[in-house]
Amino acid sequence: MVTKRQYRGAEVFAAELSALLGAHGHEVIFAGLYPAPGNALTAAHALNIDLDGKKSALNFSLLKKLAALVREHQPDIIQANGSDTLKYAVLVKKWYFPNIPVLYRNISMVSSWASAGSIKNLLNRMLFRQVDFVTSVGQPSLDDLVKTYQYPVEKTMVIRRGIPEMAFDTTASRNMLSDKYGFHPADPLVMHIGQFSDEKNHPFILDAFREVLAHQPNARLILIGEGKNYSRIADTVSQSAGLRSHVFLAGHQSPVQEWLAGADIFILGSTIEGVPGVILEAGMQGVPTVAVQVGGVSEVVQDDVTGLLLHKHDPKAFAGAVCRLIEDKPLRDKLGQSARAFVSAHFSLDACRRNFETLYARVLNRQA
Repeated sequence: MVTKRQYRGAEVFAAELSALLGAHGHEVIFAGLYPAPGNALTAAHALNIDLDGKKSALNFSLLKKLAALVREHQPDIIQANGSDTLKYAVLVKKWYFPNIPVLYRNISMVSSWASAGSIKNLLNRMLFRQVDFVTSVGQPSLDDLVKTYQYPVEKTMVIRRGIPEMAFDTTASRNMLSDKYGFHPADPLVMHIGQFSDEKNHPFILDAFREVLAHQPNARLILIGEGKNYSRIADTVSQSAGLRSHVFLAGHQSPVQEWLAGADIFILGSTIEGVPGVILEAGMQGVPTVAVQVGGVSEVVQDDVTGLLLHKHDPKAFAGAVCRLIEDKPLRDKLGQSARAFVSAHFSLDACRRNFETLYARVLNRQA
């Protein structure tokens, strides 16, 4: 279960996992609580369903639709993947199906969304008491969950996100992008992927890129994604003579790895993160990352090994790291090769699927 079938990190992972589980003989329903966007995310080998609920504090009509779906298909397990899926999964279990275990996928740093002593914190703590098991994307996320909600550590574990291995020709991808946006293929190309939401911190990215352009005037930046802040960022770019011919907003693109294959550097300046899948996707294409350390970013960006890691949101320092990689191709290539090897070794999608299957069996045996 996901909030909606959208191309966002948590939902994309849930779709990839659903597809792989389906391909290995499991019956999977990939259900979105809210209406899907026009470019709906689809899980292959699964039944894709939208419950089309209206977002509110608690939508009883949506809860009844979810209960009807569960009643019709009688799943062995309900897996909730982030955000509002927690409350609806727990309530459908508590009020309708107490014998169906609920698993929750912890994708971020929960303390960032519910401060200690807040009403939301107290409500979420009550909800988590009904959750049978939690998987976290990384150790910092797990530790944060246990501390924030006093969730039993023996009922949670880290299952790293898996990334599908896709191979794209670097030159072909670069030529596709340079032709599309009208820049020279030799121009330094930086890329950012993420929803245009507050925590992805696009204004910081633009501030840092202005500093990059002061030293590398031929540099280009492609921003991939959609979201509530898209129009505001697009206006900022179009109204800035220094940015409008160097920054391109690409909207939704899939597969993003094809676009990443054409980039020199991937960047991330978020204020909140779990373990960012986009960094792993960049690494799979041999592209190093420059990022600010928040949440679990340091689990996938090893400073001077797979990328460059900064410890505060300083636009000049961030730009300096980007320029360092632009100017030092041997270092860029070395970090990119290390990133690819690291992702292949530690973030296999099939290994992730096997870990989830083992957990499902463990939870179901406990329920028997």
